[in-house]
Amino acid sequence: MTTFRIDCQCPQCGAPANLEETDRLFACPFCRVRSFLLTRDYFRYVLPAKNPAGKELFYIPYWRFKGTLLFSLPAGNDHKFLDVNQCAADAPGLPATLGLRAQAMKLKFVSPDMEGRFIPPVHSFAETFTAFQQRFGQALPSSVLYRAHLGESLGLLYSPFYAKDRLYDAVLDAPIGKAPPGNGFKGEKPGWKVNFVPALCPDCGWDLEGQKTALALHCRNCASSWYPSGEKLTRVESHCLEGSEADLAYLPFWQITCETSDIALKTYGDLVKAANLPMIVEASRAGREFRFWTPAFKLRAPAFLRMAEGLTLTQLQERLAPALPPKRHHPVTLPVEEACESLKVVLAGFLKPRRRVAEMLPRIAVQPTHFRLAYLPFREDRHDFIQVETGLAVNKNLLGLSGSL
Repeated sequence: MTTFRIDCQCPQCGAPANLEETDRLFACPFCRVRSFLLTRDYFRYVLPAKNPAGKELFYIPYWRFKGTLLFSLPAGNDHKFLDVNQCAADAPGLPATLGLRAQAMKLKFVSPDMEGRFIPPVHSFAETFTAFQQRFGQALPSSVLYRAHLGESLGLLYSPFYAKDRLYDAVLDAPIGKAPPGNGFKGEKPGWKVNFVPALCPDCGWDLEGQKTALALHCRNCASSWYPSGEKLTRVESHCLEGSEADLAYLPFWQITCETSDIALKTYGDLVKAANLPMIVEASRAGREFRFWTPAFKLRAPAFLRMAEGLTLTQLQERLAPALPPKRHHPVTLPVEEACESLKVVLAGFLKPRRRVAEMLPRIAVQPTHFRLAYLPFREDRHDFIQVETGLAVNKNLLGLSGSL
């Protein structure tokens, strides 16, 4: 288990509740009110102190990253899964990492009414993430053409400490080193809180539909789909390719339109040239708009890239129609921002000839300009979900384990 467990309260009735780190749609078992969790950037969590009474606690920030590092190499793509954290304060004597404490304990969301001083991060996440990449990319060849991250869970973990004659770890209530000058660090009250917004359609007020881990919610009353943007829900286009078979499952994908530099990728004809596909394209299809495709759900990196490359080369959008997915569909669990991070790696996977990738990839820029959701039908067999039109398959066990990524 690599996800956090979080103690919180229902914003409507105050009843205690337990959430998993990946939960976004909260349904209170007492008052039945459904809320969607929103934050302007990333979630912030507090580890519990063992014996907090009578102690002046201060909270040290730790950046936490969970996701997959993607590497484009001349010979192909490689990846490494990480679940790491790193101290974001700059003071001697503090633990450099919290290890697996956060996964083993019940956390709380940071809130403005919490007692104690919260120390702001000195090191930005960008600095810390660069250090993560360097540390865990050392085993790779030196000729890395491009780095990206996928399926990212980014957050701040605050761990409690206090100072007397020595510096104490308040989680263990045990001394860990010399007391800092002035017996503490300069901190402040937290100015952040998680927002629980009603899971109601912003257009018509109807109940929004979704599983607890879903990032995209659907309104069956006005046929609209909604996606978090900062501290509010915004409308997102939803398309669907209806299958003719019974008992099909529908999986979500991001379709992303981009501007690219140093390579032409505006039309299907451009794709055929870039990927050196062995086919003659009809004039009526050659000019149709090109879009990248990626799964809108978390998968292990090899399966994710295989599915993204296969659907990007197939370009099924001409068969889509604006529609919500049928009832049996997998939730959107991968933010579109993370999907956009992967696009250059997807591009590197199908560029031909391979000898040109090392020369071209560092110069290519991929700038997303528009995105929408697309739901595709999958046939279920004993081990896999198989896409009806393309034959691309997703292992059922991999899909089931995606919640822990």
